[in-house]
Amino acid sequence: MIRKSRFLLAAALLLAIALPARAHFVWVAVHQNSAGQPQAYVFFSESASEDDEALLDKIAQTKVSARTISGAEPLSLTKQTAKGVGAWVAELPSTGAGALSANCHYGVLDKRGQIFLLEYHAKYLDAAHPGFQALARDESLPLDIVPGALKEGKRPLTVVFEGKPVSGSEVVVMGPAGEEKLSTDDEGKVEISGGAKGVYSIRAKFEVAKAGSENGKEYKKVVHYCTLALRTAEGKEAAVSAKADEAPELMRRAREARASWEKFPGFEAELKLFTGGHEQNGRIKVSAGGDVELSGFQLKDDKPVLQVLRSLVSHRMGSGSEDSDVSFAEEPTGHPFGRLIKFNSDVAMGSHYRIKDDVIREVNRKSDSGRFTISVLEVRRNEEGKYLPGVYTVSFWNKDGSLRSTTTTTETWKRVGTFDLPLTHDSVATSANELRNLRMELSGHKLLDAPAAK
Repeated sequence: MIRKSRFLLAAALLLAIALPARAHFVWVAVHQNSAGQPQAYVFFSESASEDDEALLDKIAQTKVSARTISGAEPLSLTKQTAKGVGAWVAELPSTGAGALSANCHYGVLDKRGQIFLLEYHAKYLDAAHPGFQALARDESLPLDIVPGALKEGKRPLTVVFEGKPVSGSEVVVMGPAGEEKLSTDDEGKVEISGGAKGVYSIRAKFEVAKAGSENGKEYKKVVHYCTLALRTAEGKEAAVSAKADEAPELMRRAREARASWEKFPGFEAELKLFTGGHEQNGRIKVSAGGDVELSGFQLKDDKPVLQVLRSLVSHRMGSGSEDSDVSFAEEPTGHPFGRLIKFNSDVAMGSHYRIKDDVIREVNRKSDSGRFTISVLEVRRNEEGKYLPGVYTVSFWNKDGSLRSTTTTTETWKRVGTFDLPLTHDSVATSANELRNLRMELSGHKLLDAPAAK
């Protein structure tokens, strides 16, 4: 009996060594509670489900927010356990939530001699939610998994770190149809099987060679994990996507309705300039290719003036973009600037437009320093009925959400031949420490000779 017991013990030890240890990650999701009401859940498990209640205190520091198109609201967590398993739970805002996001600073770990700082990031999305496309990218997560729209049973995912695509990131997907292990390409993308109904537990990993110390423990790298609990429902997402098919057509009409310079020969004009508290007179020349030259001015720094003029010219030259990969980011809300449209492939800048009456009324984009919004308050119409900017504002926000500056601009235009050329430009820029006025008056416009055809 003693020999038999020793044999069984040895076999059990060998089996324990052979089996891989279960990994745990932070997940967030929305499920119905016992009363049938939707509730936010935070799990510490291998997938988006309950696990050992004894592990919950390890992630008590997790910060969770409910997200909507208009912003994020922090949630207050309470531990909930039963029969040895549990989760952190929170009541959702009365307005609901299109998504959840969470960050958990776990601390320094020593795994088989590898010492590193561990950071968890988590997100929940419902593919049937009207704001799914707008909420797909979560800028509050350093490492993020961004899902795209379902097409022919396949769903694209993009893994980004601090806004930039991550290549070679391992992506593990546990879905209704089984498990997939993939690696992102040079653009940070993978494609997963996504047509089945249920919750997909998706995770990605990214390591940063960054040394530091915490609580007397030194580390040489930071390991980031991001999880995405993606809920799908047969039929519902398809209905939303069908409506989204109208978005490319709306964008196309708005692009065509803009006044642009076709076969532009360039022009020159006299320019009266008021900037820096002084008025000067000189000339401006714009080439057929859109290059801007100033002459006759004595400016300490002509870059701000040239930036304004180059932007004015480039918007008339046109970009040639078809803008076909766009979708509605929300259901109709009666917004005065129209429907919100998302550029699905623009993960880096996160571009969103609003269009009303075939006019691009609002442009929202990210930048390295934060984000900015262009709001068109008034347009001018030319002889063909095409629109030109009349009155618009440009607002810049810092990464922490604080407003950095706002510029309000009024512009008028003059018809020369078949081209609408700038006549006046007035702008007032305000920030915490500055108020700047810029006025430009153009006169004596003359089109340049068109270059000889080759």
